[in-house]
Amino acid sequence: MESPSSSRGVGPSIVGQWLSDRSLRLAAGLAVAVAIPVAVLFYFQFRSISALSQSSAVVLRQLSQATADDLTQGLQDALKAPYLSVLLRVAQSQTEPLDLTLIAPTLEQGLTNEPFVSRFYVWSDETKEHRGEVLAYDRENHGFTTDVPEGAEMVRRFYELAPQKHAITVFETTIGGHHVLFQGQLRFRFPARDKLTSFVALRVDASRLTGEFLSSFINARLKTVEGPTGFPPLGVAVLDHNGRQLFPAGGAPVSGYVDERAFPVVFFEPELLSLAAPEGREPEVWRLRTGYGDHTIPEIVAARERPQFALMTMLAGIMALGVFFMARAAAREVRVAEMKSNFVSSVSHDLKTPLALIQLFAETLELGRVKNAERMHEYYRIINSEARKLTRLINNLLDFSKIEAGLRRYKREPVNLTDLTARVLESLESQFRHNQFTVTSRLAPDVPVLIDQEAAVQALENLLSNAMKYSPEHRTIHVEVDRVAGFGVVRVIDRGVGIPLRLQRKIFRKFYRVQTDAGSGPQGTGLGLSIVDHVMRAHGGFVRVDSEPGRGATFSLHFPLYTMSAGDTHGDETDSGDRGRTADVARSA
Repeated sequence: MESPSSSRGVGPSIVGQWLSDRSLRLAAGLAVAVAIPVAVLFYFQFRSISALSQSSAVVLRQLSQATADDLTQGLQDALKAPYLSVLLRVAQSQTEPLDLTLIAPTLEQGLTNEPFVSRFYVWSDETKEHRGEVLAYDRENHGFTTDVPEGAEMVRRFYELAPQKHAITVFETTIGGHHVLFQGQLRFRFPARDKLTSFVALRVDASRLTGEFLSSFINARLKTVEGPTGFPPLGVAVLDHNGRQLFPAGGAPVSGYVDERAFPVVFFEPELLSLAAPEGREPEVWRLRTGYGDHTIPEIVAARERPQFALMTMLAGIMALGVFFMARAAAREVRVAEMKSNFVSSVSHDLKTPLALIQLFAETLELGRVKNAERMHEYYRIINSEARKLTRLINNLLDFSKIEAGLRRYKREPVNLTDLTARVLESLESQFRHNQFTVTSRLAPDVPVLIDQEAAVQALENLLSNAMKYSPEHRTIHVEVDRVAGFGVVRVIDRGVGIPLRLQRKIFRKFYRVQTDAGSGPQGTGLGLSIVDHVMRAHGGFVRVDSEPGRGATFSLHFPLYTMSAGDTHGDETDSGDRGRTADVARSA
């Protein structure tokens, strides 16, 4: 154990200590070497996520635009298909006079291809058979019928529109409570166009158009639309001129959309509106909307970005922790290497010092230079004291090597802790006197514990040795033995330099020696308290320290009390004590 001296401002500053610490420099260099490429990697990864999000936004927008354009154009092409494939294909020569044999296949094909058309009509004033009669061709009969209730209405309306001399004529009416649209291709006497001679017409029921046709057409087209994986599907809605939702029928109203297309509901080329009768008629306009539910594209992309950014942030945090722990481990290894180096230096010093004293006084006695019996006795005492110190150091080294190899075993037996403590104090009396220490004690009469005597003596001697080493000014030591909460407790109390609270856990680590403010202090191997902690854990006890800088320290050894029972046997052997370290160190501090 090392502890800071009471002097302040003599040694280097904290920043200076950090800069001169090889382990910290290595950790910082390793962290920078790993962190910089990792940071660059994550920077470009975040950039790629942002670029991918921008690309996704472009793809979603293009998909919406392309689908809206395709559906709008497809609906317009489907609506004008009967005009192009039926009304225009039935030539005037087939209606003047009527050639029903030629006309019928065209009308049949039109009903097959155009599901929203419920009937086709032909009428001619330039024929002999069926002259002036409206003939209907429908899905039920697959042929012409002459019983056409709406025929008179059609002829009357077309005659009313004929003076405008437009070939395309349109009118709307209600039949049986249903909204119906009629569109006719009128034929006139050439070239004056002053007389209506024949017409071919079609009938569109609004319910059929907005019902099954619109739904089947859009659903069929949407099956061919493939959106990007992982994004909401593209939705389509169609609204009429009053804002009523036609598709999806009965679905929830669409509140948000990305693209909107408006188109007139006419059954011919929209460019021919100005050439259709009645003139100036404004057709119904539908609106087709595409979107991704109630979310905008930026919201969708942001929602997709968030888990990716969260994952990358988590990975960055994990890698940062990995770099931190790797740098910390490397710094610890360097620090342990430095500690081992200091340990070798300290061991060499601690071995040489007592050996030099023993050699000096032994040679003096051997040469007979000391004639005074009292002086000779003093020299013998010094030799004995230094030999004991040397023995304690060697025992610590041997025990540490066994602990590291997991070979240290303890043979426990019932012992009176009071008697053992008294014997240790008596054996160290010459050292106390030589170092001018005053030792007082308060020993309870009977404190039975089950311990390995040799290990307990070693632990107690290490504490007393530390107390002498770190009490350079106040040379008093007090030792107590007592019973506390099921433990036999030995306390070693000194009035030395003390230990800061932040270092009280670290002093039990192997090789750990606290640097003083001045950068120097008592020599030591850094093994004494580590061995003490190991011994106490092996006995099922713990060591505790209570200290403040400048006020000394109190170390307490807590051995479980021994209670004799019928099943007890002496000579219990325990393992090396390498268990429960975390909890015990917490108790130790």
